[in-house]
Amino acid sequence: MFTDNLKPSSESMNRFNKLVMDTYEGLVEAQMESLRGYMEIVKDQSKSALAIRDLDDVKNFVKTQPERLNAVVNRMSEDFQHFSRITEEFRNETSGLFREPADGDAAENAGKASTAKASTPAKKNATPAS
Repeated sequence: MFTDNLKPSSESMNRFNKLVMDTYEGLVEAQMESLRGYMEIVKDQSKSALAIRDLDDVKNFVKTQPERLNAVVNRMSEDFQHFSRITEEFRNETSGLFREPADGDAAENAGKASTAKASTPAKKNATPAS
């Protein structure tokens, strides 16, 4: 029946949709974590800037800027690696999803082909009629 043929494709689509939604959830969580980290850096920077009262404070503030820049660069690198892992996992799982039905179909088609060969009588060498 038509519904029997539809069931395997809907199961594959459901697995794919679940994978997409799980990946989106992971990306949103990673973005929120990243945002919190950057907001913490901004908060620390703002507190340091507000604490400036004299020339020595300005000098100390300026001296800490390379360290703060390194913190931002390190945070960006960590975020990039985290997002790369998420996308790599998605790519691997997606390719796995699309391979599963193809592998099953290939095995099923191979089984049908061998069954068809076994049920087809062998052709005899025929000579053309003169």
